[in-house]
Amino acid sequence: MRLVSSGGLLVLMILAGLLWSGRHGEISTESGPAGFTGNTALSEERSEAAGAHGSTSESENDSLSGEEDADRSGPPSVNDLKNLKERFSYEVRYGRFRLGDIDVYLKQDTLVDGTEAIHMVTEMVSNHSAWLIGYRELHFHTLMAYNDTIPYSLKFWHDNIHDEKPERYVFDFDYENGVALSYEEGELIDTLELDRPADGGPVTMYYSRLFAGTDAEKSYPVYIDHGRSDMEMVFSSEKEPYESEAFPGEEFYAYQVEGVADFDGPFGFSGEFTGYYRDDKYRIPLEARASVWIGSVRVRLVDYERIE
Repeated sequence: MRLVSSGGLLVLMILAGLLWSGRHGEISTESGPAGFTGNTALSEERSEAAGAHGSTSESENDSLSGEEDADRSGPPSVNDLKNLKERFSYEVRYGRFRLGDIDVYLKQDTLVDGTEAIHMVTEMVSNHSAWLIGYRELHFHTLMAYNDTIPYSLKFWHDNIHDEKPERYVFDFDYENGVALSYEEGELIDTLELDRPADGGPVTMYYSRLFAGTDAEKSYPVYIDHGRSDMEMVFSSEKEPYESEAFPGEEFYAYQVEGVADFDGPFGFSGEFTGYYRDDKYRIPLEARASVWIGSVRVRLVDYERIE
C-alpha cells in the first residue's frame, strides 16, 4: 500500500480539512494573476468572492488594504492569510491505526518572474511500523502567490524522499500563455490548458479558508497526475461544538465543508470528503474525513503554531 500519489496528497490535504466548493456554472473563477486574462467568468467570481467578505463592489475588493479588521465576523480576507506564518501537524488514521503524519509550513518569501510568492511545504511520512505500509516520505513544494481575491500556484513539485528522486513530478503554471506544463523526472509529459488561477494541491488548504463559515459553493481547478481535476466544495454557516488535541482545554465551534474530488486517491478513496474549520478569525483547518474501501480515513490537527 502506498501512502500517497501526487493526487493522493490532495486527498490527504482534503482530509486535513482543507477546502472545497461548487458547480461549473458557479465556478470559482477568481481574478487571475497580473497579466492573466482568462475567460469572462473570472470577473464574476471576483464579485462573488468579494461578497463573501462583505465587500460591495469590485473596485473596493481590488483595493484591499491589508489592514486587519478585528470586528469582522466573517472568514479571513486574502490579506489576513498572506500575512500569516503558520505550521500545522496532522495525524492520519484509519480507525485505531495511525497511517502517517503530515506537516505543513511556510518557508521564506521569494520572487517568481517578478511576482511575490510564498514557498509552502507539505511533508508526508508514513508510519512504517504499521502493517503493509512501509516507509514512504514525500515532500510537496508550492510557490504560492495571491491576487486580490485568492491564492494560486506558480509552481508545484514533488520530492520522492524514500526513492531519492527530487522533483519527480513538476507543474509549471504559465498564466501568460494559458498553459500548465507537466513534467515527470525532468521530461515534459503534457501541456494542459490553464484558463484561470489554479493549484497543484496544497494551496487549496488556504483557498478553502476564505469561504469556511459561509454558505458558498465553490469549484477549484487542481492539476495532478499529469491532468486536471476540479474540487467541488459546499460550505456551511452552521457550526458545531468541537474539541481538538491541538488546542487542549479549549471549548470552541467548528464549521463544516462537504465535497467531491474527481480523481483516484490512496486507500480506495471514493471521492467524497468532509472537512472542519475552527470558528476563529483565521478558520484554522482542524480535520478531514474521506470515505475509503471500508469506513473512513481521518486527518486531524494535533499541533498548530503561529509564528509572529
